[in-house]
Amino acid sequence: MIKTKKLKFYIRTFGCQMNVYDSRLVSESLKLSGFEEVNTPEEADVILSNTCSVRQKAEERGVKFLRDYKKQGKITVMLGCVAQQHRRDQVLPGVDLAFGTRSYILLPQYIMGYLNGNAPENRILGEDFGLLELTDTPLKRRATWIQEYVNIMQGCDNFCSYCIVPFTRGREISRPSEHILKELINLQKQGVVEVTLLGQNVNSYFDGKRQFYQLLDLLDKETEFLRIRFTTSHPRDLTYKVLRVIADSTRITDWIHLPLQAGSTRILKKMRRGYTKEEYIEIANMIREVLPEATITTDIMVGFPGETDEDFEDTLDVVRKVKFDHAFTFIYSPRPGTRAAKLKDDTSNEVKGKRLRILIEEVNRIAHIQRTRMISKFYDFLVEGESRKDKSLSAGRNRGFIKGVILGNYPPGTYLIGKVIDVKGLAPIVQPVKIIDKFEIYNELTLSV
Repeated sequence: MIKTKKLKFYIRTFGCQMNVYDSRLVSESLKLSGFEEVNTPEEADVILSNTCSVRQKAEERGVKFLRDYKKQGKITVMLGCVAQQHRRDQVLPGVDLAFGTRSYILLPQYIMGYLNGNAPENRILGEDFGLLELTDTPLKRRATWIQEYVNIMQGCDNFCSYCIVPFTRGREISRPSEHILKELINLQKQGVVEVTLLGQNVNSYFDGKRQFYQLLDLLDKETEFLRIRFTTSHPRDLTYKVLRVIADSTRITDWIHLPLQAGSTRILKKMRRGYTKEEYIEIANMIREVLPEATITTDIMVGFPGETDEDFEDTLDVVRKVKFDHAFTFIYSPRPGTRAAKLKDDTSNEVKGKRLRILIEEVNRIAHIQRTRMISKFYDFLVEGESRKDKSLSAGRNRGFIKGVILGNYPPGTYLIGKVIDVKGLAPIVQPVKIIDKFEIYNELTLSV
């Protein structure tokens, strides 16, 4: 039994941006309750793992992480989608406490209760409340960070056949727009210059007063951020009104992450995605029409049960027609509890691996062509840190979320205009032209060099 009043904790995140954001809320909540956050798990009394269950690998890593420290006598706590997913069977070896995605507000009191011998019988607690209260915990900017995530809604009502999210995150709940604005202003005062609005399906946001396009318009007008991004959008819910607000805005960026998942209408129907191949291409064309310089990125899986060579060719056809700037590609992984997990899968791993390699090559080939069109043009870049391969260079992203290598070493947060002089792989090589004020919105029409 640990006797100290100020318990030390360490939290590690395995998964998506939503998990990262949730971990920060949990951290702030624990610190406000008297816990102390430490930099390494070895220093901690309590080890927390916030783990995504969308893909099996993240789940396995999160469970193994806790199991290893349980052997060292640490108190182990499982958070997130994995905890929520296993709420019925409670089979989480190596875990002392588990908290579902909507019960984080109870963490401090139940950790102390566990230490005092009052372990709850049902370790998945508060499944239907606590989200809005916890998201109002004031976040402190991470040291040297100039970018932050902000959650605007949680859950999903789509129930795609392969997706575990509706079962682990619940049905859609949107935060009040006034609360979101307050959080953004708080981060702005701390020096944050770029925020990304998060949600499983951000463009279905509705708080009873404002729809998503109205929220974007509010944040664009009432804040002073350099950039406001959002992810992820469901193709079926991306509207012309949203694109029009982006086109007319000062701060909302024209990066649209629009998961395709598959290009075959037959497979999309089995996935319960709610659109056809042709409708997806039409939506992408609408984006290009309203936002000619938009960056479109996507998620694509291969090997969904029943996928044929013809279905896979449809996916490649969409890739060629939409011309994605980037794609997250992966092999389908069945998730227990989903409809797709019951479907017969008669495609070999060898075929799935071959399709994935072909897909990656085609996405990269087209993305490289897209990048070469940037050569000799000027773009704004926000420096995020040193280049991973060469510390004498910097890495940063432009307004369209494209990551480039910037000649010279600049501190994180430097905002500059640069000319793309070359492309290496998929990375534009950027020659800085001039440093500009962080809160000066770049307009290419006024650039004189």
